[in-house]
Amino acid sequence: MDEANWEELAPSQSVRTLSGTHYRLATEVPLAITLNGVNHAVMMVSPYQLEAFIIGFLLTEGIIEHHRDIHDFDFIRQDNAIIADVTLANRRHQPWLAQKRNLAGRTGCGICGIESLAAALPMLSPLPSSPLPDTQLLLGLREQLPKWQRLNQQCGALHAAFFIDSAGQIQHASEDVGRHNALDKLLGWQQKAQPHPGLILVTSRCSIELIFKMVRSNNPTLLTLSAPTQLAVEQARRYRLNLIHLPYQQPPRVYAPLDQ
Repeated sequence: MDEANWEELAPSQSVRTLSGTHYRLATEVPLAITLNGVNHAVMMVSPYQLEAFIIGFLLTEGIIEHHRDIHDFDFIRQDNAIIADVTLANRRHQPWLAQKRNLAGRTGCGICGIESLAAALPMLSPLPSSPLPDTQLLLGLREQLPKWQRLNQQCGALHAAFFIDSAGQIQHASEDVGRHNALDKLLGWQQKAQPHPGLILVTSRCSIELIFKMVRSNNPTLLTLSAPTQLAVEQARRYRLNLIHLPYQQPPRVYAPLDQ
């Protein structure tokens, strides 16, 4: 999708308060995703990096295994919403139809609309054991964040996910009104860019959905600025995901894996 064609749906907009002061606020729009003509989900998103979002979303839903499983995207503007017609490879379309689920579009919940407890706590293959990052590499991360959170600097209310290289430098960032969306955008970018192995950092709290996204995308280390939930820690240990909380002005807290 050519971003220049979507200027009317800019990621932020100027909004006037009742007193007459203008502030920039994050744009939030419905994105309806259809797969080979079949409705799949309506998600509330920030209207940029949409191809990356869809790749990451379908990857972490277990619908695709690689970005090449998507043959084409077609984006259609409908009032203040966007329809994304996605053409899947037939080898991925048929298994998806066999276990189709409907999602209620929400900004904050990554497992809305699932139909069983088994879907909420899926059985995944554990990650290979991976060494923890050097503590010194983690200490300089916070000071790098502002220059990468451009939309958040304008209007706030945005979550972010970052890809960090082996030298501790941020190489890419994704922002969105939804914390799961921000991570999906980053994972979609990672699928296409294929960078050298690195770390992923999220600004949001860490619940189990983010753990599953990391495991399904074969990423071994997740850093979080906000604390994880108890269940997130339990699942990270189960799947051998390195889970590290970076509290403000305090040492890193390593929650997983247990064998470190």
